[in-house]
Amino acid sequence: MKRFSLFTVFFIFAFVDVLLADRVVMLEGKGRPVTGAIILITAEKVTVDVKGEKQEIAANIIATTSFDGEPAPLTSARNAVINSRMQEAIDALAKVEPNTLTKEGMKQDYAYLLAYAKAKLVLAGGGDAADAEKELLDFLKNDKTSYHYFEICEVYGDLMVQLGRFDDAKKSYAVLAKAPWPEYSLKATVSLGMAEVYEGKAAEARKNFETVIASTDDSPQAERQKSIANIGLALCLVADKKYDEAVKSLERIAREAGSEDSSFQALVYNSLGSAYNQADKPRDAVLAYMHTDILFSAARSEHIKALTELSKLWKKIQRNDRADDVAKRLKDQYNIAVK
Repeated sequence: MKRFSLFTVFFIFAFVDVLLADRVVMLEGKGRPVTGAIILITAEKVTVDVKGEKQEIAANIIATTSFDGEPAPLTSARNAVINSRMQEAIDALAKVEPNTLTKEGMKQDYAYLLAYAKAKLVLAGGGDAADAEKELLDFLKNDKTSYHYFEICEVYGDLMVQLGRFDDAKKSYAVLAKAPWPEYSLKATVSLGMAEVYEGKAAEARKNFETVIASTDDSPQAERQKSIANIGLALCLVADKKYDEAVKSLERIAREAGSEDSSFQALVYNSLGSAYNQADKPRDAVLAYMHTDILFSAARSEHIKALTELSKLWKKIQRNDRADDVAKRLKDQYNIAVK
């Protein structure tokens, strides 16, 4: 019979204790994961009982939560969303039995993951928009106490922009602006500006971007929103058909940003691709989107956008072989079928 040291026994019990605990994982750079019993969830924070001591964690720094005893398909769906495999997440959630969601947090995570995955699938060019909207509205109505609430307000606004329902988008961004963290107000203003760009109201959009840039908040989160607002100003130039100025501005932003920020660089190069495409320069647009594909694919959401646009552009310049290759990669990497 194998003998165990006291240290080994202690380690086994400690490991089992972690496995049986609820868990809150922070955004990168925001702290170590917290394990214990999640005892309260609101739109603003999650409270965890850690061995008798309450620890409050602000919702804006939380990446994910997981729960003791949660059904395996819920865990699978969460992991699929993290990896931007939205259809895989939806398929996993279809296997969740309602009676296995024994905690309110589990139910909220289920509703969030379903709404988020369906919306992101539509935003990537697939999925059913009406179905996604229904799930988002159900969440916003029934799960106001979820720490995902403000994030879903943003996603709903983004979906409304894609559907051309700008008034609905603006109402959702207005709710986002009421979040208790200053950077969320800036984020909402940037999103509002982007909506106005797509609505054809470049002058109004420019005012919103300039408001963000003029903010005296110098936190890293605020500085990021200011950088995105600068991209928005370049898109205003695109809307005004000042394509050369827009391209120069976006290229300057790319040079100054630093290649280590893949998420931001992907957004810049996708915006550059859009500028070239609207200027009827499809080959230049291809090169811009290929920057995202080759150099910044770690930014999964922007990578999906780049691949989706590349699938159209390759066809536009009569390279159907390359278009087919991109479509296959979208299916293999993200389980997204090109329409």
